[in-house]
Amino acid sequence: MPCGGGGCRRPAMRSRGLNRGAKAPLVAAGGALTLSRCRHGEMVATFDSRAGINPCISLGERRLLCDTRKKQKKAQTTELPEELVFEILIRLPVKSLRRFKCVSKAWRTTISDPSFIRSHLQFSASRWEKHPSLLITPHTLDRVVQGENWPTTFSSNIRFYQWQQGASKVRLVHGRDFDGEFSSVCCFAHCDGLVLVPTDTKVYLFNPATRDVVTLPETSRDMMEGDVNLPVGFGRDPRTGMYKVVRSFFRSIDPETGIYDMGMEVCTIGSGSRAPCWREVAADQPYPVAGWITAQSINGGVYFVIDTSCLKPRPHGILRFSLADETFSVTRLPDELDPEEFESYNLDVMHGELCLIGRRVGHSEERPLTIWALVEDDGPRSLWEPRYTMYVTDLCHPIALIPSSGGGGVMVIWLTNKLYYYDLQSNELTVASELESLRFQRRRSRTFESAGKDAYFFNVIPYTESLVPVTSLDGQLGH
Repeated sequence: MPCGGGGCRRPAMRSRGLNRGAKAPLVAAGGALTLSRCRHGEMVATFDSRAGINPCISLGERRLLCDTRKKQKKAQTTELPEELVFEILIRLPVKSLRRFKCVSKAWRTTISDPSFIRSHLQFSASRWEKHPSLLITPHTLDRVVQGENWPTTFSSNIRFYQWQQGASKVRLVHGRDFDGEFSSVCCFAHCDGLVLVPTDTKVYLFNPATRDVVTLPETSRDMMEGDVNLPVGFGRDPRTGMYKVVRSFFRSIDPETGIYDMGMEVCTIGSGSRAPCWREVAADQPYPVAGWITAQSINGGVYFVIDTSCLKPRPHGILRFSLADETFSVTRLPDELDPEEFESYNLDVMHGELCLIGRRVGHSEERPLTIWALVEDDGPRSLWEPRYTMYVTDLCHPIALIPSSGGGGVMVIWLTNKLYYYDLQSNELTVASELESLRFQRRRSRTFESAGKDAYFFNVIPYTESLVPVTSLDGQLGH
């Protein structure tokens, strides 16, 4: 078991030894690091802590061989600059880096350093741009209750599976059983490889790559009774480098207008040795936000959909919460957005931009979807740029853009239980994957099963491997 997972086991060893006089590619702490590339293009590393010695040689030859190898190792170690070691390590997957923490104190210090974690994350993000992969979480029901608007009988097992383009099987990255701690779940939020899982009772923060999870404390501020999931968001404070979970809560309701008075609370992750706790922000929340809709985060702002059901006049905007100074503002919606579609649009983050997916005013009966990108967030003078027009009947979630042979590009979109490729040049929509038909890896097994057909719905988010810790961010992660 790797370090940080309940124990420390020596890294996997190669079965063959080194021939006399052979040099390992990288030597540290009495071992050799060999790099190779798998079929998906990712770096795979193997650490050899044994120098294979032929059992047939004499004792004197063996001693001479050991002395020679010690000298070779010492020479090789001194010849390798630290900068080169750093550049090699940031290219390795998290699974290998977790094992290599056990190689030496120097490597453990390097891999745990905030600057290394940030550099590794940046390299993983740039690799994702070329070869996007997704995390898929199927949600099943323990039983069916008739008449529920949204089920309250979800299984409390969370599984993260990695999907790559063209794959019919998905690998289990991490799974955790929560033993009935919650009964309902909604859409996940993500930032820098961390995944926020909001439920009807608790909020969990995962790093699937490192297999770490933290349960955030329950709130005592919600004055609303009923089965409404509090809207949450999650992002990184650009000033401090700390990660914050934000959650809106109900204070009261006006009996005459039906308008909710709501506030906002913040939980900072990894704030020194203190346990995470919720604290109410000082600024007044100007509008109520829609329940069950997870907020989107980009560039130090968390964006919530405003609940306009009882507001007159309806604000033509979305609510922005600043993670830096913890204040509110209203970001104006695109002027071309149909005012009758105020509550029928999606917010998503794609390739570092906040995107809004909705329908424009005055379109024909075909009613194509438009994807706007927020290019300047200036409150009432915010600028949205229409980027793409898609002839898709239902609201969808754009996830990634990938290059195509025709040069126009292909967008990966998620719609209910399917992933699609949308050709931006030909407007052709093709199925990339039917999530219900995928074969999911069994837990603690190398076998796969068709478990998707039992899922009530799926969570699908971009997956960037990350070493970012969810418990302690000593020294923060730089800027």
